[in-house]
Amino acid sequence: MSKYEYTILPEYSPLYPALPYHYEDYQKVSVYCQGDIEALQRFLPKEFKVTSDVFEVFVLTNIKIQGLDLYSEGGIVIPCSFKDIEGACVAFEYVDTDGALCAGREIWGYPKKLAEVQFKKDETSIRGVITRKGKKIIDVTFEKDQGSFYEPPILSPRLQVKRMPNPEVYGTDTNFVIKNVLQNAETKKKVYGQATINIEPSAEDPLSELGIKKVLGAMYMEGAFTLTYGEIVENLNK
Repeated sequence: MSKYEYTILPEYSPLYPALPYHYEDYQKVSVYCQGDIEALQRFLPKEFKVTSDVFEVFVLTNIKIQGLDLYSEGGIVIPCSFKDIEGACVAFEYVDTDGALCAGREIWGYPKKLAEVQFKKDETSIRGVITRKGKKIIDVTFEKDQGSFYEPPILSPRLQVKRMPNPEVYGTDTNFVIKNVLQNAETKKKVYGQATINIEPSAEDPLSELGIKKVLGAMYMEGAFTLTYGEIVENLNK
């Protein structure tokens, strides 16, 4: 049998194109928070172990991409390990296009959900807001402060669990630990500052249970990278 031609549904007009995707220009606000380490562990896949009580809350907007339609996103990144591999897991992620949603979930296992994403920037401040089902589940305001500096934790490589439900019984037919590294990463601009963060309680998106104790620092970044295939570290169904 010859190799099947299609990898993305629907066959006649796939939802998203094949890799790689070139993110030529993005803008991102990162807020580094100290949280409750037991809560952080609960929000990780059970195969991962939290390695720090400091995590990232981010909101990002893309200005130019080759491969995908433009989209904005935000989420929570938690430092963790899988066996002897150190990295970080995107525990929550919200995007505003179906192409970004499905590519992220289907290829690498990012836990993406659709949401409204706002990213507003002026000369001195930036506000990023993620709204889902009427709840402002992430609301951050960044203010530039050249006197501020915080060294963020290492949040790479990304470690994700790609799970797909079994169509015949309760369980999974795909259950992989994936390691993903951004290629050709470039930092064009970096500004340190202060930030405030508000998280509205939501039963479906319980980010408020992260237990934020303190905002340690914040950063605004402009950059570029290439997103391509990851590596299957382990098949959890074996």
